[in-house]
Amino acid sequence: MLKLSHIKKGYNKKDVLIDVDYTFQEGNIYSLLGGAGAGRTTLFECICGDVPVDEGAIEIPPKAKIFYASKQSILPVYITGYEFISMLCDISDENIKPEAVFEKVGFSIGQRDKLIVDYTFEEKKLLQLASIYVINPYIILFDEPLDYCDNEYIEVINSVKSGRIVIISSGLLEISLRISPDTIVLNNGEFNYIDKQTMAIPEIRKAVLDILGEADNEIV
Repeated sequence: MLKLSHIKKGYNKKDVLIDVDYTFQEGNIYSLLGGAGAGRTTLFECICGDVPVDEGAIEIPPKAKIFYASKQSILPVYITGYEFISMLCDISDENIKPEAVFEKVGFSIGQRDKLIVDYTFEEKKLLQLASIYVINPYIILFDEPLDYCDNEYIEVINSVKSGRIVIISSGLLEISLRISPDTIVLNNGEFNYIDKQTMAIPEIRKAVLDILGEADNEIV
């Protein structure tokens, strides 16, 4: 369980998160939708402890690991993907082989042996997914990966959700609906939970698209 209790966070006298209150349950993938500047990245940084909250509380199980894949992948660039995963396997308490990890995410031998600096955006995101199998975190936070990645990425994420909490942010409604039938919209510093049936109501969908600035591009 990950419990956010009335989280508030601001910068330079400007409130970003005003009253974020929600409980995430393990075994699920959650879609976090919001427009530019809504505070999705700030919320992730609060959850993983990179920045402190101004008010409220974040509750996670004791010793639970958190994996945060930021929008801009922070990876060593002048080693190969194989060397990176091998390094993680070497320091892991589990007996994990790099080859088995790469098979899980569908990495070819050619991809494994490339320098990370030469990876595409999608390959970097898949490498982050590969590291999850080694690190074994309880909470996984992805910032906008699917705005640039294909359905293969969703399939791999679905394979790691058991016993974990996975939260994926996006600024695009159609991407959000591919992640999960239900959506959490972060707007005006608060969470708004919208289930599949409610999102199908034209007026609700239009309101969400207006929040995202997508309404003018909607295909009817």
